[in-house]
Amino acid sequence: MTEFVIFNFTINMKRFTKSAIIFLALWGIQNTSIAQKTFQTVRGNKAHYTIEVPSDYSAKDKIGANIDLKYVNSEGASIVTTVRILPDGVKDEQITEMGSLSDAEVVNQLEANGMENVTLIKRGFLTINNVKSYFMYFTDETLYYHSINQFKRGKIINLTITCEYSKKGTYMPYIFRVTNSLKHI
Repeated sequence: MTEFVIFNFTINMKRFTKSAIIFLALWGIQNTSIAQKTFQTVRGNKAHYTIEVPSDYSAKDKIGANIDLKYVNSEGASIVTTVRILPDGVKDEQITEMGSLSDAEVVNQLEANGMENVTLIKRGFLTINNVKSYFMYFTDETLYYHSINQFKRGKIINLTITCEYSKKGTYMPYIFRVTNSLKHI
């Protein structure tokens, strides 16, 4: 009997399904495409964090008081971080309150800030490098937005990665690499 150990699971090849084989094959392709691209580690100026940015992205002028880092590629995809100070009395663990808004309230807030035709794809919580994070994935019919918020050391750090919605599938491996590289130092 042939067995493999993947992610601490022992897999018996006789019970291995066709769909699982396809998943692993595609997962391998995805990781190969990421491995072919080089990344550079950049450090935030307004908070103590680093992210990895694809080397084909270049730093751009930051317009706005809260923008910390801004990188753009030749297709217009962007990686932007903003840092703001949390209001007095708000603790890092209170990030869970971001989940208390309804989808309609979130869309209304985005549209009140100048966006149009916002469609919320998914939102919730995840942990990135041991920090609880609130995520929102949404579109405005043209762009895809992959937004991560963290409360850390009295500050709100927002990492937003955008690309053309039609190219979202191509960018996903890089989006997740950048997102998962967010580390506090």
